[in-house]
Amino acid sequence: MYEIEIPFLLTGIPLKPEMTGRLKIDETMTQTLSALCGWNGEARRLLTCAVNGALHVTTPPAKAIVNSASTGADENITFTDNPTTEVMIMANPNNTGDVWVNIGAAGVVDTGWLLSPGDTVNLAINNMQELNLFVVTSGDKVITVRSV
Repeated sequence: MYEIEIPFLLTGIPLKPEMTGRLKIDETMTQTLSALCGWNGEARRLLTCAVNGALHVTTPPAKAIVNSASTGADENITFTDNPTTEVMIMANPNNTGDVWVNIGAAGVVDTGWLLSPGDTVNLAINNMQELNLFVVTSGDKVITVRSV
């Protein structure tokens, strides 16, 4: 029999009583938890399915839409600490310049993913803080849609 040395939360599964201390679990419980949860590299996530049992692997629901506008040329746009699973980024079709998208580092010209006016890119990231946008032309706009 195994012991859970460090309790962990399973969002979406209301365990009663909550797991605390060093719980003893048998192989059956280990297999059940493995079947219900996935690992995204940072946290355990509850896997969900449709009524017919098919695993949901579609895009999650949108959480927020943010329109950002540069106030000067060559401006970096960053985001606050918000968990996410996916983000769609669109350079406003009315822009006159380019937008550069980077993850985990500042965006600059020729570093990252280029978005010309009207272009979009979808990315899977865990937190909006990882996203960096570099807007080349003053007044140009970027639209982001994030999910959780």
